[in-house]
Amino acid sequence: MSLTRKEPAAAATSRQPNPMEHVPEDIIVEILSRLPVKSLCRFKCVSKAWRNLICDSRFVKLQLNWSIKSKRLTCVMGRWNDFPRRLELDYDSLVSGQEAKLVAEDSWFGLEFSGNDLKTMLWGSCHALLCVFASPRTLALVNPSTRETKTILSDHDPNITADFASMHPIFGGFGYDSFNDDYKVVNIDRTDNIPTVVYVYSLKNCAWSRIGDFPHDGRTATEIRGYSVHMNGVIYWITAYGSEPALSITALDLTKQEFSRIPTPLSNDLLCGQLYAMGGSLCIGTGGYPQESYEFWVMEIYGVLESWRRIGLTLDCRNVPSVLDFPRSEEAFIITEGSLFIYNHRNGNLKEVNIGEIPTGYTKALLNFGFSYMESIVAL
Repeated sequence: MSLTRKEPAAAATSRQPNPMEHVPEDIIVEILSRLPVKSLCRFKCVSKAWRNLICDSRFVKLQLNWSIKSKRLTCVMGRWNDFPRRLELDYDSLVSGQEAKLVAEDSWFGLEFSGNDLKTMLWGSCHALLCVFASPRTLALVNPSTRETKTILSDHDPNITADFASMHPIFGGFGYDSFNDDYKVVNIDRTDNIPTVVYVYSLKNCAWSRIGDFPHDGRTATEIRGYSVHMNGVIYWITAYGSEPALSITALDLTKQEFSRIPTPLSNDLLCGQLYAMGGSLCIGTGGYPQESYEFWVMEIYGVLESWRRIGLTLDCRNVPSVLDFPRSEEAFIITEGSLFIYNHRNGNLKEVNIGEIPTGYTKALLNFGFSYMESIVAL
């Protein structure tokens, strides 16, 4: 990364003194990395040198790491099947005790979809990026901070080869492969509601690849339940293998692109179950309608069946809540029926955050879905 710029000899005597000339470059880089994304986008116009610096992959990573460290992020709540209508909250206001104000949004972050019966949902969020699904067959990536978008699967995409033309997004996930510095989207095709062929999209290579079949026991149907979870370069799904009495967690390592299975003590007959990350550990929530309570099980030692335990957290709700876990934090946010709670997984404390009145047009009891995104200039 360099800010050095040579001026023509004739111009050197006439230009105005630049106070930034005497500031060490590493100091400038450090200052810029801590600025809001809107400021960085404006500063790209200062000079070619500054534009090259801000767009440099090393600077982008430095700025993202600062956003993660300082928790410069936005929390979002809404209905799982009503994206992009959403309510946004500033993370700092939530944790500092300041007044947290809901901001109603319905923008597409710059995405453009067409269709009268369009149904959209969030496929996943990772760092600063979102993966959005729009029926019947569109997947797109978006950076909400910069409004940059990229469609990676569409019926009208001329770059999709015959090998991938039959892909139909139903199950999947989105995460980050740190070894290859690459964001990846996973699409799991299905036949008669049974997960079959697995495809992976690499943002770095701008291409899809087929990595094999989804694991099965070879005798009976395999069923994926709930949403996926991404944690430390691995995407996880709750999976019911028909011939087995207990649920499993199927894991896909995004670097090796290999599957593995993790046992759980929970019955295959469990009607409602959702996978979460909590405090850096995998967690399964159970309950919801027709029950009026919701409990959580946490795996304390990775991959060890005997380490699963039910924690002392029970919610009075009939809908499946969302859990927003944050790296290197003792606290997680829980969104359920229009209320937001902060849960400390170290000491077990649970407190509700006053987020004020729910804006007109939103039904509080239906606000059970949530996610977060970092403020960053990660490019698509």
